[in-house]
Amino acid sequence: MLKRLLIAGGLALCCLSCAPTIRGVPGQPPFAADLEPYEEAVDKGCAYFHYLWGKSAELEDHYDEAIYAYKQALVCDRLAGHVMRSLATLLVKTGRQEEAVEWVNKLIDLNPKDIEARALLANLYSIMERFDEAIGMYQSILAEDPQNFNVRLLLGSLYARLRDYEKAQVVLEKLTELNPDSYAGFYYLAKLYQEMRLFDKASEAFEKALALNWSPMLAQEAAELYVQEKQYSQAIAIYNRILAEDPSDERARSFLANVYFRQGEIAKALTEMEKLREISANPDKVELAICRILLDADRRSEGVTRLKALLKRDPHSDAARALLTLAYYQQGDLAATKKLLRQVGPPSPAYEESVLMLARILQQEKDFPGAEKALQQAMADKQHRRLNFYVALAMLYAGEDKIAKAHGVFTQAFVDFPDTVEVHYEYALFLHKLDDMAGSMREMEEVLKLDPQHARALNYVGYTWAEEGRNLEKAKAYIEQAVAQLPKDGFVRDSLGWVYYQLGDFSAAVRELEQAVALSPDDPTIYEHLGDAYLKNSDRSKARKAYEKSLALHEEEEKKEVVRRKLESFSSGDERPGGAQ
Repeated sequence: MLKRLLIAGGLALCCLSCAPTIRGVPGQPPFAADLEPYEEAVDKGCAYFHYLWGKSAELEDHYDEAIYAYKQALVCDRLAGHVMRSLATLLVKTGRQEEAVEWVNKLIDLNPKDIEARALLANLYSIMERFDEAIGMYQSILAEDPQNFNVRLLLGSLYARLRDYEKAQVVLEKLTELNPDSYAGFYYLAKLYQEMRLFDKASEAFEKALALNWSPMLAQEAAELYVQEKQYSQAIAIYNRILAEDPSDERARSFLANVYFRQGEIAKALTEMEKLREISANPDKVELAICRILLDADRRSEGVTRLKALLKRDPHSDAARALLTLAYYQQGDLAATKKLLRQVGPPSPAYEESVLMLARILQQEKDFPGAEKALQQAMADKQHRRLNFYVALAMLYAGEDKIAKAHGVFTQAFVDFPDTVEVHYEYALFLHKLDDMAGSMREMEEVLKLDPQHARALNYVGYTWAEEGRNLEKAKAYIEQAVAQLPKDGFVRDSLGWVYYQLGDFSAAVRELEQAVALSPDDPTIYEHLGDAYLKNSDRSKARKAYEKSLALHEEEEKKEVVRRKLESFSSGDERPGGAQ
């Protein structure tokens, strides 16, 4: 503040012409909005005074004051383009884009050939998602100034943002043609090619960018591309160069170890990890990764020894205990596994999974009373009980054919977790496993009463209706809501494809089911549905391949037989899918 007062005081002598403006308003001039400026009323000294005031306020992050000062400067000189530019930029910074657009347009009115102002307006349109206007402005600038590097880069980036990759490619390739020494041009082109899955072009662009300006950060991006494409030798060469320049680069050494591990070069991977541990700020975290590599490489004895030492140093390391538990379990040492699991207390994030794993092991050992006791003890702890403990106990009873006791567990869960939607959802799934479809639907509908947006329940009810061939439009609406919430879930996407199939929209069914198999490539039912849709869409070749994939994935003989019959129908000439199973 003192700095601004000194600036103001120094300028006061050269700004006496501002005095009439502030008459009658003690301490400050009136807001610009209160005045009626006219072109003849230009006071350069007054404008300069307020411009410097605004700059000083902006530097100290007093943005409202700065905006006020800039506007006052424009009262004194309404044609001051540099003030308009500063005001517009600050308005953008403070989120007042619409007002910024007004001022930039005034700036352009002063000089329609002002490319910098027009580029600023295009950037504003892009920020405001007025993409067509932004593209039009960028293109008009390039028509006048084809060599404008920044505008061409911005236009290419905007096309890429809009996923119009072909247009982005044309723009950025032209940029690098006009300016073959453009580091940024080749970098953005490399990222674009990577997005377009044009590996050879991406690697070439990365190499040109690195030749123009080598940097560890860019080199690591290029190396990650090579790893993604399994070009491990090129990745290793890059990581080794990074480490030759900076042996303390933890990220590069970690990635190098990972590449060696992917190639099965365990000794080299471990060597790099040992070096990493020596320089790491968190050596125990690296030690844990080393132990994981040892276990994956079937060097369990060595891994167990090091994990024990790690736990001795840090008895509260849940990650080390979990890994040691897994090692004992893989070795078949169930006694040691159970001992470790019992050491995990409620404060630990691993507590829930530890209780459930202990119960599963006891079940495997046919120690059903022991499993029951472990779960009941966990359920008795009111502060730390989890719904999954109840689900596991109910499933334990169901496995022993104690159905009444299993239902009783859920009855207790409704008491212990009142007004909890997930209790109804888990109970519905439990009833489904018991083949009580009516009861399961009843509970799922109860879930939707309590939570109309519950994605899993929407999917369950919608798919069930689709299977039964009823309420199909409502089923579609339900499943579309589920897909909106879980767009990457292959099983939910399968439901949408199947409801389209039942509605007779086979093209839409194929579209959704192809997405479903891409998301869940190991599910036989989705492939079977896709085969049915292909067949209805008169694509026999693809239908056969989908059925063959389904047959290979199915494990239950009864379901295999259904798919076999569908395949046999090709030779018999009967092309009816026969419905989903």
